[in-house]
Amino acid sequence: MTIPRFWPRTLRWQVILLVSGLLLLLTTTAIVTTAARVHVTDVGSRVRDTLRPAQAAVASLSRGYLDMETGELGFLLTRDPQFLQPYETGSAAVTAAEDSIARLMADDAETMDLLSAVSAAGIAWRTQAAEPAIARIRANGTVADNQQGRALFDTLRARLTALGDHVDQLIAARLASSRRANATANVTTGVCVGLAVVLGLASVLILRRSLVTPLNRLVAQVREVSAGDLHREVEAAGPEEVTRLGEAVEAMRVRILSEADQVAAASNRIARLEETDRIARTLGDTAIRRLYGITLDLQSAAARFPRSGPVMATAISGIDRTISALRSSVYGTATRTQPPLHTQVSEVVGELESTHGHAPGLLLTGDLDAEPPAEVAAEVTQVLRDFLRATAVPGGGAEEVELALSGEEIRLRVTCAVPDERVAGVERALAEASADAVVRREPGRVTVEWRRPL
Repeated sequence: MTIPRFWPRTLRWQVILLVSGLLLLLTTTAIVTTAARVHVTDVGSRVRDTLRPAQAAVASLSRGYLDMETGELGFLLTRDPQFLQPYETGSAAVTAAEDSIARLMADDAETMDLLSAVSAAGIAWRTQAAEPAIARIRANGTVADNQQGRALFDTLRARLTALGDHVDQLIAARLASSRRANATANVTTGVCVGLAVVLGLASVLILRRSLVTPLNRLVAQVREVSAGDLHREVEAAGPEEVTRLGEAVEAMRVRILSEADQVAAASNRIARLEETDRIARTLGDTAIRRLYGITLDLQSAAARFPRSGPVMATAISGIDRTISALRSSVYGTATRTQPPLHTQVSEVVGELESTHGHAPGLLLTGDLDAEPPAEVAAEVTQVLRDFLRATAVPGGGAEEVELALSGEEIRLRVTCAVPDERVAGVERALAEASADAVVRREPGRVTVEWRRPL
């Protein structure tokens, strides 16, 4: 079925147009039926209350004149006064009938004209024929020629017939009008019902083609997309509302597909970065540990060969700068979450074991969940490395490392076993490592304590 070009593309206007058509048909049927009913009621009232009584009055008028004629003729033939009773009764009936007709048909000029003609003919018959003949019989008993009376009564009879025919025609015309009104109402109702049925069927077909089919197709496409087929294009067709809905779904599909591609690309980048970070950390930690081990070895060599101290100090300083640059490069390039301070201290202590085969005991006290700033944690670990490096002498080394954390300060204490002949050198090295260090000497042992307020 082809949809007409004038048919609106908006679903709202389609519904409005269909409902308006049905309302128009219903209104037309109601108006025509009501008008026909009112007309039939008016006609019925006119016929029942006016025309039928007028018709009966015309019949009574005709009977009254016939009674008058019968009474006159009987009196003329028998000269018996009793035969004048029908004449008198008929005269009274004629007067009453004329009054009734004049009252009922006062609004119909033609009827009043015909009634006037009947009344004039009746008066002419009574005054010119009937009453003079009755008077002569009563006076001298003679009967004159009644030809004039018969002629006058024939005229009266003709006018009575014309009046009766006119009233009958009025009744017939009213009844015919009533029938036509009923027929018009029936035909209009039938036509409107037929048009309503056709409009309903057309509405079902048009709405099915313009709404149901596009909507079902859109639902099927959306289900395919929701099932995971994001590459399934959603086609927008049908009424404007369905088209807008399809365009919105298509835009959402395209956006989801684009975001999915971006997420996949980001996931790949994150995976590559994580792998790069892992490799960098592995290589960096290995290199830093080896460099740190070299530093300790150089310090040990400097302690054994005092003359090479300046050269060894220069090399150690260069290696320290290299370690700092390498640490900054590795952990600045790869994204790394800063571990807690006690974890970093444990790693520093673990580095000593990996380079020299032994590690001091580690004692952690205080608020271990405290997280000082990154620069403070870096300072603490650097001071600890310096202390461990200063105490790494032949025949000795760090025995215990204590880290005490609080909300006010960080306290670092390192206890070392040192041969007596090397105590002085270790004290100088610890003092050079940090000006804030407090060094206590004991027989065969040196304890250094360092505090960092927060």
